[in-house]
Amino acid sequence: MNRSCTAFVLTLALAACTAKVGDDCASNTDCGRTLVCDLAQPEGYCTLLGCRTNECPDEGVCVHFADGTAACMFRCKDDSDCRDGYTCVSNFGDAPFCNGTSYTPPPATTSGKLHTP
Repeated sequence: MNRSCTAFVLTLALAACTAKVGDDCASNTDCGRTLVCDLAQPEGYCTLLGCRTNECPDEGVCVHFADGTAACMFRCKDDSDCRDGYTCVSNFGDAPFCNGTSYTPPPATTSGKLHTP
């Protein structure tokens, strides 16, 4: 196989192995160069911590949690889009996202909207 074909095949193989937001992980190395492994989520969760709105990869949405943290979470329409053990949270943030830990939205403000930092 010539060099250009070999390089092309290796590029395809690496692209297929690139971690995405919401993938399971055991350590940061499982999540590639730009994401980290959140071990607080069941079986780990590749994410980008400290994100800003519209800063996540295409498959993710930046969620600002009540404790002041922000993380890219996997976008979903319903539970079937999420990994086993995860649910699609649709009552918090700008877009629904897959979450594996128990989730309670913050209390509503006087305007009736959820408080999101």
